Amino acid sequence: PSAQVLQHCLRLADRPSRRAVLLGVPNEQTPRVRDEIEAIAPLFPGARVLLDGQATLESLRAYAPEADIVHLACHGHFRPDNPLFSALRLGDGWLTVRDAYDLELTSKLVTLSACETGLGAVTPGDDLIGLARGFFSAGAASLIVSLWTVDDEATATMMTDFYRRLRAGDEPGAALRRAQRTMLRDHPHPFFWSPFVLLGRW
Repeated sequence: PSAQVLQHCLRLADRPSRRAVLLGVPNEQTPRVRDEIEAIAPLFPGARVLLDGQATLESLRAYAPEADIVHLACHGHFRPDNPLFSALRLGDGWLTVRDAYDLELTSKLVTLSACETGLGAVTPGDDLIGLARGFFSAGAASLIVSLWTVDDEATATMMTDFYRRLRAGDEPGAALRRAQRTMLRDHPHPFFWSPFVLLGRW
């Protein structure tokens, strides 16, 4: 991200956490999304949980501005030919990079628990364009994103472990690293344990 975005990330990350918004849209490619959301929700008392048809772009716009943690679990895809149309599948359609730019976030952490959410393409005269850029521009201080197509079951398990460690007091970077190491013991191939990275404030 740019220096201006970095300053914004540092400012938000020092704020105490308030509440979480958890959105999940399972489909035939991501059947464990519901399990993922239902496992994470008890870790955040008072979390707003939005599943299936409730997990819409309108509901994200309505509730995400008040949340310090936003977790989206769904199907995602990257468009190298037109990165502004890389998108996440919500309950009412696709959330594109263009839509992400229009969100108003004050979140310390946004997790995009889907395939290819950290990929981007360089466009003439601009920075790297992708979902990560869109959510940073919308106001997120930190992002967890993926670098390739992810395994649905492994992702659900690792995300739950990550949030348990985060709620226990780990910083996001440490929580993700330890969750990945735990996953590595059972699934040594990098495809399972290493697709997700933390961007922004560690």
